[in-house]
Amino acid sequence: MKKLFLLFVAICGVLANAQNIKIGVILPISGAVGGFGELGKRGIDLAYATQNKTKNGDKIEIVLVDNKSDKIESANAMQKLISDGDISVVIGPMISTNALAMVKIANDNRMPLIAPVATNGRVTQGKKFVARIAFADSFQGLIAANLAFRELGARKAAILLDNSSDYSIGLAKSFKGRFVKLGGEIVIETSAQAGTKDFRAQLSNIKAKNPDVLYLPIYYNEGALIAVQAKQLGLNVQTIGGDGLASNKVFFEVAKEAGDGYMVTDYYSPNSVQTPKGIAFIKAYEEKYNEPVSSFAAMFADAYGVALEAIEKCGGKDRICINSTIQFIQDYEGVSGKFSLENGEAIRSAVINEVKDGQLIYKTTIEP
Repeated sequence: MKKLFLLFVAICGVLANAQNIKIGVILPISGAVGGFGELGKRGIDLAYATQNKTKNGDKIEIVLVDNKSDKIESANAMQKLISDGDISVVIGPMISTNALAMVKIANDNRMPLIAPVATNGRVTQGKKFVARIAFADSFQGLIAANLAFRELGARKAAILLDNSSDYSIGLAKSFKGRFVKLGGEIVIETSAQAGTKDFRAQLSNIKAKNPDVLYLPIYYNEGALIAVQAKQLGLNVQTIGGDGLASNKVFFEVAKEAGDGYMVTDYYSPNSVQTPKGIAFIKAYEEKYNEPVSSFAAMFADAYGVALEAIEKCGGKDRICINSTIQFIQDYEGVSGKFSLENGEAIRSAVINEVKDGQLIYKTTIEP
């Protein structure tokens, strides 16, 4: 009886000392890339449902701020979370353009920031308090160029990019540099801005150059329209995109069969070899949302997992320790696979997926 009493006292002591720890999350819940934000939120929600307390009983609270898909709103959201005073780490936003509006604020205020899928190189460059879970555009563009030249045998490439997007510009630059270095030729590079509906002029110019491959570092809304209009114009060319191209069901609903055969570089596929966490996540995701797991959901779930591991090591108040743990986390086995961070940069494999019959089909894994 005495032992039970002492155990009860010990448990009460732990509960009494338990803290409420806040993790900030910035996502585009509304606006132009709100579809991306919904996928990221799903990842956070499922990861939080799996573990919402630390091992010592500290309760995790998610503080979600909508950046409305906007740069200024992203900066304001970052400042708002810092002003809270009790935020231990921030996860988000979604795209590189918005992340670039936040990273200096995070760095200047020594707030650990995990930008899971903001792949532009400048997001982490010179920023000691910023990390990402995805690989950078430089690696993703290189993989796409290798695929085009070595695997598909392309020697002439066309590029159609969004010149208003840091993400798109970064991918195009990386692809172009690698493809030319391999011995290929860029026969045309043309552009449009996010929100464009009619791409027929650009596509007609591309068709006239008769490329072997089209590199399309474009997000899903515009990408789907490009697929449809390319088919209407009779532009039958192998097309490769980045992780943002076929990342939302909108692409499949709009492009339909016009998107078949499109290939994309990505950091995750639910059909590749899975970790135990990955298997459990896929099961929970498909049961709740009745659709295949999005790579964005997986990456945000892993960002939450990495943040939680750092908090468990350091406590919720020591942001310097939390940041150092995140920046150099080793052999983390997450939902999206096993990876490490070195100075906040992810060392991880890439996957190639192909659009077929309204879904992404896993092709292969490429090691770093």
